[in-house]
Amino acid sequence: MPRHSPPNDASDKPAEGAEPADEGAEEKAVSKLPPKAVLDALPERVRISVVEAASFSGPLPPPSMLRDYEKVHSGSSERIFVMAEKEQEHRISWEENALSASTRDSKLGQLLGFWLALFCVGGGIYLALEGHTIVAIALIAVSALGLAGRFLESRAPR
Repeated sequence: MPRHSPPNDASDKPAEGAEPADEGAEEKAVSKLPPKAVLDALPERVRISVVEAASFSGPLPPPSMLRDYEKVHSGSSERIFVMAEKEQEHRISWEENALSASTRDSKLGQLLGFWLALFCVGGGIYLALEGHTIVAIALIAVSALGLAGRFLESRAPR
């Protein structure tokens, strides 16, 4: 990061007998300093545009943030933990409900499919006995092909 300083700023000049450091080394040294020291190392006109931002993912903030919350309001870290526990309980409950609804829908679909196939095959047999062989064969074939297609679809890798 190039430093933008007034030309007569004595802090930018190397000490007597010292070799000037390359910019990459200066950038590495500044990036290892704590944020306050980094800010203090910047010229005034650059300091104005510096913004500190922090983010985290997950239900709980990092420990340093929890300490800061606790400094602002006593007991707030406990409230944050309770909130995270309630959120986790809610998510687990929702997932259990979704899973049981999915299982119920699957079983209901299998049951209805079984009765529909049984009705179509039974109707095809009845039509064959009544002399409507072409319609009976078509009804049984469509039912068998539908069942086979559904079976093969469930076995196919996703």
